[in-house]
Amino acid sequence: VDSDRDGVSDFDDNCATAKNLDQRDTNQDGYGNLCDGDLVGNAGIVNTLDLGKFKEAFGTVRKFPDADFNGDGVVNTLDLGLFKSFFGKEPGPSAVGMLHETKD
Repeated sequence: VDSDRDGVSDFDDNCATAKNLDQRDTNQDGYGNLCDGDLVGNAGIVNTLDLGKFKEAFGTVRKFPDADFNGDGVVNTLDLGLFKSFFGKEPGPSAVGMLHETKD
């Protein structure tokens, strides 16, 4: 199954509900940037600490790749829109999350 139709099966996809052909995961936590707003400490939730880090990154070019959710090289309003959709939620879904759920 490939829910987001990006050519990567859900079992291997690091962002199973958003089309991310390159599977970009700059912090290498198993969650693709396109669905991972957890910027501080991989806490498993996007919270005010992550908001602070995002504010610090806003407007930078290639300095904070984890906050560049769409991978265009700059942290801008496009990334802010994505960050807003992440806030208060867990990163993902991704194959790494599915593996944790299977083990529990």
